[in-house]
Amino acid sequence: MFANSQIVFALIITIILSDCKKEYKGDDPEYFRKIEESKAYLKSQIKDRYEISDLSNSKEEAIQKFLEAVQNGQSDRYIFTKDEYINIFLSNSIDENTLSNTMPLEQTWKFTDLRRYVALEKIQNVFKKHKGQNFRIETLTWKYENRPLRVLKGHRVGNLVISFGKDKVELEEVRLVIEHQGKFKVCVIGS
Repeated sequence: MFANSQIVFALIITIILSDCKKEYKGDDPEYFRKIEESKAYLKSQIKDRYEISDLSNSKEEAIQKFLEAVQNGQSDRYIFTKDEYINIFLSNSIDENTLSNTMPLEQTWKFTDLRRYVALEKIQNVFKKHKGQNFRIETLTWKYENRPLRVLKGHRVGNLVISFGKDKVELEEVRLVIEHQGKFKVCVIGS
């Protein structure tokens, strides 16, 4: 099964990269115009307060709820939706080193969605291997510096290990939890 997911991942990366190559034309002013339009759109979405769905009371709870949702086949819960990712996360991280600084929003989301898909597949495979077993978070550490993003605060996951009885599994796919007004939600997963 692992070999199959690697093949699927390689095919998807090839398709995305070939799509990026088709769209990127070196010094093509049209491409750079699209990037500037995307940046202008993101800047227009910057606010002091946002409505975010499925929030948790702590960053640890946000990860717990996200993993429980994935285990229960609800992988679109407790993680930033596409709209939240673009209009909240990307808008507030516009001055950071993100994909939206180097490519139009459509491309940025395609790449992000691909990374999410692969990461989600890996996490789902862990739960399939341990079907019907309860898990618990064994180890959860955070990288020491928070990532200030205007009205958001990013909490970068350091080490995440879950256990199914005596079997322990390290999950490297959960990358960033966002805090907004004292509430938390998983924002970035990737492989």
